[in-house]
Parts: sequence; C-alpha cells; structure tokens
Amino acid sequence: MDDQHGAETYRRCMALMTTTAVGDALARGLDTAIIPVGACENHGPHAPLCTDTIVAEEVAVRLAARIDALVAPALPISFSAQHLTFAGSISLSPATLIQVLCEYVESLADQGFRRFVLFSGHGGNRTAIDVAARELKVRYGSDIEVMVLNLLALQTSAELRSRVEERLGVKFRDIWEAHGGEQETSAALARDKRLVRLDLAPPPAEAIGEYIRRSRDPYAWIVTFDLPRYAPDGSWGDPRGATALQGRVVFDLLAEMLAERIAGKWERE
Repeated sequence: MDDQHGAETYRRCMALMTTTAVGDALARGLDTAIIPVGACENHGPHAPLCTDTIVAEEVAVRLAARIDALVAPALPISFSAQHLTFAGSISLSPATLIQVLCEYVESLADQGFRRFVLFSGHGGNRTAIDVAARELKVRYGSDIEVMVLNLLALQTSAELRSRVEERLGVKFRDIWEAHGGEQETSAALARDKRLVRLDLAPPPAEAIGEYIRRSRDPYAWIVTFDLPRYAPDGSWGDPRGATALQGRVVFDLLAEMLAERIAGKWERE
C-alpha cells in the first residue's frame, strides 16, 4: 500500500475512525457514505474467497477521495448461491441481503448521512442492491439520495480494458476480466501477494463460452447455479499474467471512471 492510499484509507474508512471523527465530518457537511458489498465465494484454487470484497474495498476508498465521501465497512457476505458447491463459499438469500442493506442505510441516515453510493464487487448482488435502493427511496423519499453503481459492467467494459492496456503498454488475450481471471487475480495480488497461488492456477475453462451465452445475454438468459458444469475449478479466464501493478491500475481506473459517471447525477448538488 502506498503512503497516499494508506492515508486515505485511515481518513475515509468509518471503521478505522472514531465516532467523534465521523460526527465532525457530518458537522462540516460531509454526508455521503459509500457502502461497498463484497462476497465470500470460490475464485478458483489460486485466488482467495474474499477477492470480490478486496475489489469493493479498494475501489471504494479511491472513489471516496474523488467524491468526498466516507466508506462504510464492506459487507463480506452476500448472494453467492452459484458457488456453494465449492468449499468455503457462503451465501445470504436475496431477501436477507436486501434487508441488511436497508437496515445498514437506515442506521446511517438516522445519524445525518443523506447520500448513499451502493455497489458490489460481485456481479450476483446487482438485483438485491437495486431492490434495496428502491425500498429505501419508498421509505425516505426526498430525505435521501441513493446512487447505484454497476461495477461489473465497468469491469467487463471495452473501455476499461483499453485504458488498462494503454496505461500498462500491454495487450490482453481472451476474457481478461473473467471471474478469477487475470483482472481479479491482479486485484488480490495488489492487496497482498501472499493471498494468491499462481502456481495452482488452472487452465481456462473450456465450456465457459456456453455459460456466458446462456446466462449473460442481456436480452434472454437462464438462471443457473450449476457452475461446475461449465467451470470445474470455479474460475475462468487465464490468471497467469496477473501482477500487483495491474491490480493497482485497475483499482485507480475503476474509481476514476465511476467518479466521472457520478458527476452531475445527484439531484441536490
């Protein structure tokens, strides 16, 4: 962790602050809270179960510095039903996750926070987060604003891929942004190289194209929890080119691109 990022972590993360420091921030008008959602789920035999939480936390701190917000503690467990056949994976039901998110925001709203940014490092949480955001608007109306970010769409975008390639002077092959692939493995390396065992990285899953075709088509898709059918090791893509530097570049660019998209969208600037 570089000195600047370390300083922002201690300055922005509520769990590392005192109650007095958070109260002082509210008193001077800092009323935006970022709520990152992670997951505890299989990322292959080479990457940690907390990979999605790492992504959510690291992007949240960098984003907070750009939009002047505080970062609430990341939710480390979420909806990961498709990974439960892999040891160590843990899942909440969608209804439970929605309830947890609503109560989480309610706690902070009652203290004076007025803007909330919700996003997940795990794509499977998108529906629950969107429902929770709508439930909160029904309850609070114009008293709060809720921004929902689709981090997965950005992670898998041609724009991010192009900008990372340009920044690093490389060209990625195949599905670089895959689950447990080069992008996410680089993210884990950026947090702590001891979390990753590249020597155990499996070859790219051969049938993953069928999984993507059936479950990721934006116009018609099936819901499937039979991930081992398509990816026996639970991951796809090729993580062997992963580096900590690449992970840090991905974190920085994701935060930068999210801040660009947030700008001008609040109803009360």
